[in-house]
Amino acid sequence: EQLKLINSSFDITIFNSGEQLLDSKNTFDLILLDIEMTGLSGIKTAELIRKRKNNEFIIFLTSHSEFMPEAFKVKAFRFLCKPLEMDKFNEAICEVEKEILNNKRIAINEKGNVEFINIQDIIYIEAYGDGTYIYTKNDVLESNRQLKYWMSELGTEHFFQTHRAYIVALRYIKKLNNNEIKMNYISHLVPISRRNH
Repeated sequence: EQLKLINSSFDITIFNSGEQLLDSKNTFDLILLDIEMTGLSGIKTAELIRKRKNNEFIIFLTSHSEFMPEAFKVKAFRFLCKPLEMDKFNEAICEVEKEILNNKRIAINEKGNVEFINIQDIIYIEAYGDGTYIYTKNDVLESNRQLKYWMSELGTEHFFQTHRAYIVALRYIKKLNNNEIKMNYISHLVPISRRNH
């Protein structure tokens, strides 16, 4: 319930044991694990998850802080003690969201070739005709996806549509005035439409 309060769009699956989680064969962005569970412990479950070479973020929940060293051996992102303090829980989930976005890669079909780029490398996206140009630190890629697709894919926490033809990455904004934005790494300016002032 607390996760839904943080972000109602989270897709949440609940498992009653480590065995159930491992049998699911699904991959997740984040796994919340209680260390003390019937059957496989949380630590053992995490060890088996890590053997799959998937890079899910793991947050451990426990009433026993002595398990902390073991938790970090399996690359836990956070270790939260029960009873949970909601502000610490919320902060951990928000930090995971940022990390997931930073690590997320997207596929761009450019002239029949699929290229994968990290979302954090996108500086801005410009619409043209039926497609878009994606400006990164090192390159400009052409995509047959429209701007509205990229806006829904990238989300509004780190990207903003400044104009009907432009989406910018908030992290790369260098300077803004009434009508234009100066971005880091790019020499030309991005326009701002009046409705976004």
